[in-house]
Amino acid sequence: QPGWILLDKHLMGRTILDMDGRRTEVVNDVHLLESRGRMLVVHVDISFNGFLRKWGLGKTKWIKDQLISWKFVQPLSVEDAVATDRVSLSITRNQIKELPGEDLADALEELSGEEQQALFAALDSEKAAEALAEAEPRAQRQIIASLRKERARNILSEMTVAQLADLFSVLPHDDMTELMELLPPEQAERLRAILSEREASAANLMSQDFLTFPADITVGEALAKIRSSNAEPESISYLYVVNQTGRTLVGVVDLRELLLSADHQTLKEIMTAPVVAAEMDDVREDLAELFAKYHYRMIPVVDAQDQLLGVVRYNEIMKGLTTRVKV
Repeated sequence: QPGWILLDKHLMGRTILDMDGRRTEVVNDVHLLESRGRMLVVHVDISFNGFLRKWGLGKTKWIKDQLISWKFVQPLSVEDAVATDRVSLSITRNQIKELPGEDLADALEELSGEEQQALFAALDSEKAAEALAEAEPRAQRQIIASLRKERARNILSEMTVAQLADLFSVLPHDDMTELMELLPPEQAERLRAILSEREASAANLMSQDFLTFPADITVGEALAKIRSSNAEPESISYLYVVNQTGRTLVGVVDLRELLLSADHQTLKEIMTAPVVAAEMDDVREDLAELFAKYHYRMIPVVDAQDQLLGVVRYNEIMKGLTTRVKV
């Protein structure tokens, strides 16, 4: 049909450009979704896994798919596709400046990793503050973790105290402490007053200092990685075992159990499952009860899909409690 764009002829194997036409990748595969009897294009895949699938070679579990939402791909005409041999992302730096914060937040939530960082880096401080304030908590945590100190300072200066309070309340405790130091003293004092009125929860008490390992790694390999990681002693009390995507928590291994196990055993063989875990909205008292019941030194925090978000430590939970629970 005239004017149709054929996926195999005009999209597969074509070059996809970044927002300024500088960094290029190749479209190796497309993600289709069946809806009401129609097949819709949902994502394009630029990963090596997509390349392997294209040639019928399966996929490797060590490489993640790299998906780009179709709504961020520029609509093509057949003439453009044939003439340029390229596909473009649909957002340019000039267009970004015109988008409202809510739309930018939606875009940031759709992206991950380098794509998310690239889009956020294209925003000036004012627009970045708008988008950050509107983004969902997971995207907020990902963005904050990727920011340099001076960039973070400039963005925070564009946010109101109320926006900062909402942001800080979903950040890991370590990140919140670091960002608080970037604020003017008076603003930081006001912010602490607001936060102190909010009930402390796992979301703002958890830390990102923990170790994760795949289930099929051996005890010997895990010990070697720990020795080379320079991790703090308090971070290696437990090893958290995750699935192939590296995000879903499937088990936990106590360091003592690891040291007593044979080098050839896998973590899957010695791990404890299911895992006792906290949820983001668990308050300090709820967490204290978990520590009292299970006598752990550290408890993981997961979301509804059991994706590991952080860990809470006994010492941190006990701060502020009038009655301490003996562990």
